[in-house]
Amino acid sequence: MEELQRKVAEAIHVLNHDPLSSNRVAANQWLVHFQQTPEAWDVSTSLLTSPIVSLFDLQFFAAQILRRKIQNEASNLQSNAKDALLNALLLSAKRYSSGGVPQLLTQICLALSALLLHADPYSKPFDKLMFALQNLQAHDDGNVVLLELLTVLPEEISDTRHVSHHSDLRQELLSHTSMVLDFLLQQSEKQFASPLYPHDNNRKILRCLLSWVRAGCFSEIPQGAVPSHPLLNYVFNALQGTTFDLAIEVLVELVTRHEDLPRVLLYRVQLLRDTLLKPALVNADPKVAPCLIVEASSEALILTDALLSCVSFPSEDWEIADSTVQFWSTFATYILSLGGNRQNDRNRVKDIFLPVFSALVDALVLRAQVDEYTSSDESPGLDLPDGLLHFRNNLLELLVDICQLLHPTTFVSKLFFGGLPSSDVSMPLREIEAKLFALNAVSEIILQEGEAFDFSLIAQLVSAFSVRPSSELKGFLCVVYRSLADVVGSFSRWISVSPSNARPLLLFLAGGISEPICTHACASALRKICEDAPAVIQETSNLDILMWIGECLEQWNLALEDEEEVISAITVILGSVANKELQNKLLTQLLSSSYGVLSTLVDDDVESSGRQNPAAYTRMLSSVTRGLYRIGTVLSHLATSLSSVPVADGPILSLLTVFWPILEKLFRSEHMESGSLAAAACRALSVAVQSSGEHFMLLLPSVLECLSRNFLSFQSQECYIRTACVIAEEFCHKEEYGSLFITTFERFTQASSLMGINSSYICDQEPDLVEAYVNFASALIHGCHKELLGTCGTLLEISFQKAAICCTAMHRGAALAALSYLSGFLEVSLFSMIESVNCKSEGSFSVVSVQVVSHCGEGLLSNLVYALLGVAAMSRVHKCSTILQQLAAICSLCERTSWKEILCWESLQGWLNSAVWALPSEYLKQGEAEKIVREWSEALGGAGIDYLENKSSCNFGSHNSLGGGHMQGKHGRALKRLVRDFADSHRNDPNLNII
Repeated sequence: MEELQRKVAEAIHVLNHDPLSSNRVAANQWLVHFQQTPEAWDVSTSLLTSPIVSLFDLQFFAAQILRRKIQNEASNLQSNAKDALLNALLLSAKRYSSGGVPQLLTQICLALSALLLHADPYSKPFDKLMFALQNLQAHDDGNVVLLELLTVLPEEISDTRHVSHHSDLRQELLSHTSMVLDFLLQQSEKQFASPLYPHDNNRKILRCLLSWVRAGCFSEIPQGAVPSHPLLNYVFNALQGTTFDLAIEVLVELVTRHEDLPRVLLYRVQLLRDTLLKPALVNADPKVAPCLIVEASSEALILTDALLSCVSFPSEDWEIADSTVQFWSTFATYILSLGGNRQNDRNRVKDIFLPVFSALVDALVLRAQVDEYTSSDESPGLDLPDGLLHFRNNLLELLVDICQLLHPTTFVSKLFFGGLPSSDVSMPLREIEAKLFALNAVSEIILQEGEAFDFSLIAQLVSAFSVRPSSELKGFLCVVYRSLADVVGSFSRWISVSPSNARPLLLFLAGGISEPICTHACASALRKICEDAPAVIQETSNLDILMWIGECLEQWNLALEDEEEVISAITVILGSVANKELQNKLLTQLLSSSYGVLSTLVDDDVESSGRQNPAAYTRMLSSVTRGLYRIGTVLSHLATSLSSVPVADGPILSLLTVFWPILEKLFRSEHMESGSLAAAACRALSVAVQSSGEHFMLLLPSVLECLSRNFLSFQSQECYIRTACVIAEEFCHKEEYGSLFITTFERFTQASSLMGINSSYICDQEPDLVEAYVNFASALIHGCHKELLGTCGTLLEISFQKAAICCTAMHRGAALAALSYLSGFLEVSLFSMIESVNCKSEGSFSVVSVQVVSHCGEGLLSNLVYALLGVAAMSRVHKCSTILQQLAAICSLCERTSWKEILCWESLQGWLNSAVWALPSEYLKQGEAEKIVREWSEALGGAGIDYLENKSSCNFGSHNSLGGGHMQGKHGRALKRLVRDFADSHRNDPNLNII
């Protein structure tokens, strides 16, 4: 054993001190192996108890090993071995209780706790332990050991891993409550402390008490005796000093668990306020006040006065004010919840506390302001401090509750009582900004109430900002500008009612869009104003401002989402212009720059000049990309706003007449190598197809040819397949164009990037491509005529195989899309099989479906089982269960027909058997494979019949029945339970490691 001890000591030294990582890894692997050997018991015990071993690393390792071996292997130890181990651990605990490292004593006590958890409850392990610990108390520092053990023991027993298995031990533990509380009371009265750590023992006593309170110790004594228990005085006294945080935790646990205690604390708050809170505020100590305020409960007026003083406490950060938010939110929510039979109580409480909440509004607005330094800062890009942003975010719910309590009209009046100051008395900008924030926070409540307030104050601010030169918009002024824009957006429905407000509003929003910090708020507000008041904005002078905003987009270079908001706003107004000639003129003007830069790019000279000046070419590609996004946004919003107008009579067709020839040239150019340009072009094309309807059909041959050709040229750009999917959803049901879609499907499928997807690893490398492809295949399966699908069995089989492979991918979107395609294919196949069960013909879709399932079924079952392994399996349970039930239904149906020669019930059973037995042995317990095959086969048999019966009763002849009936019947639900249990019990467990 001495040789083993030496090797362990060397390995520990290498693990903790060797500079070479390879040596540390090797040492760690050796130690992992060592801790699993029987010799680890004796070696670790010897290292821990030997008087000649004094290296902390070695002792700590020995304690850790014993703890882990006890947790994993203690059930294999004989009774006498457990007793010997208990004595060794107690001896070690006594040895390391004085002058040692506290972490080592904690590890030893954790090992002792683990040993008790694995003891036979009928052997009274706690009685033995308590007797041994009482003997320890006679020695110096024995109380230190007892405190530490009594602290960790309830924590270990309360651990969720032990609750069900050790409920008897927990009851035995709590049966010693009286002795433990008496011991803690004795220690608290002695107030003993180590000379090196003056407050250490007080903290130990509180930690131990907290542990037992959480375990439920006070439930073992009469509830009426809890408020008067002498330990409560000790906890209150501990609030003063460095033990404050632990004392608060104990009080919180006690108040939460015992209904009588809040009343006791009620009479203590006066003392707490005078002895702790006021000195903390006077001395500007931000560490004591927050903890007390967050958790304390007191008499109404004393409490609210104390808390209000904390809200407005002028510290450098917002932690103190933020710490009160939880109390105020809980208090306000409680008052609002009083109703029904307690309506009188609610009215009485509101009458008492309305002045308090009114004062709270003032305090919150004051504290939500920036400091003077920030308010005078003119730095570009200035924003609110992170601490203030966090505080404001926490205030949102509270402000809503206060607004409901005070009533929206009172709340708004409180914010802006008396209007803005006169010209000779200016309100500080930081106060204006904070009030705008508060008003925006409660906008939904005010709008729901429906009582519009006087917006003249907001209009004054808008007018004042609308005439400011853009050169003055810098620093904190931009923050105010943004907050005002947020309010305008929130109350756009009311603010835009007055025609006199329209021009100042547009000028105000136009002025802020170009400033980065204000862009999003102003762009969003502009869209809302245009949506809420199109008639007001249509005046000629207002249209001029809108068109000017549109023309400035090129130079502003906004984020695409903000630019889309602006274009959407303008399009909403232009779409509602009654004069068709003016409407077409303005739309052409809006998109002229987009058409222009797009036409310039597709000119032959640009390709050669791009090679000579890459920077200029990159800028042009960026401009074209933005132009395409604008065109797509305009078409999308016109289609929505003019949905009741025939396409031939609206502006969409005239726009497309100009747009498509340029777009076609772009698709046939080498510029499409750019991924961002390709994505923008495909998006614009998708919107054009959706907005023009049947007028686009004549262009389908050219469009589909462009998409498939470009995908074959640039196979990393899945946007071409996504666009083809959009077109397929619109038109593949048209019989005259069906062959075009099948040809496109064939070209996509035979692309090397898709043919190369033969493992889930490759799928995870290209998840967007996989998702686009299976979605396109799904569109064809659901839309194309079944006679046409019956002619492309090879393509369907390849796509089915690829989807079956991809359902095991780690990427959630790709895996779920693949599963959806498989389920959709089986659903449509079953529908076709039932329709043609008596009129089979070679080449029909029904025959093709049976062949695809018979050829791919074994691989599908195997992949489904693998898809149900690992951490992502639970999200796939429903779709996998559905596919299994559909397969069972198809095999059950074939069993009754001549298709039985190709596909039958035995086929499904054979696939299931192969899939389960092919799993690696480490995934299954002994005998589990036989159980899975037996139980799943039985459930599948009933589930398939349930599925068919449900489809028959739901009129399978109707297309509306597709997609319904999943997991129908008791067998279907039983199958899903089996699948869910399998997935839940076969998640991968992390490997244990010492490091």
